[in-house]
Amino acid sequence: MLAISDAQIEEVARVIGAEGASEAEIESGVLALVQDPLLARRLIDWMPEAFGMVLVSHMDAVALPTGFFAKNDRGDWVEFDLRAEPIVASAIRLAVHLYHNGPRNTFSNIAVRSSVICSVNRALNDGASLKDATLSGPSMMGIPAETYLSPKPSIWRKLFR
Repeated sequence: MLAISDAQIEEVARVIGAEGASEAEIESGVLALVQDPLLARRLIDWMPEAFGMVLVSHMDAVALPTGFFAKNDRGDWVEFDLRAEPIVASAIRLAVHLYHNGPRNTFSNIAVRSSVICSVNRALNDGASLKDATLSGPSMMGIPAETYLSPKPSIWRKLFR
């Protein structure tokens, strides 16, 4: 799995958080920055989720998700701990910084793209209370579960250890 630096996370946030950016502009901008389609997809999908979790963490005693789901090549949903995706920790650090120090519009533009925020908005619009609510983790539609699964060692590696 390709890693990304905190400096690159900040650059990606500027692309995703740009005022009025279309989905196509975001996708091409992030891909131009990272040069890898799967890494670009991970960033585009995870940055809003991390920002959404930071926003929700400032609301009534809502329990944040600790995991997420991704579909494997057989079509089964597999659950992973959030720590399986290194982008989450970096994005959360940046989100906390932007939430408290700005620019607030960049934070907001990214957070509103989150499924977490969508779920919270839906619940609030339906008149539900968030007090003591527990959010389930996001389902990552565009990222295969195999991204997070440890590759199995080859038979040769097992034999010649």
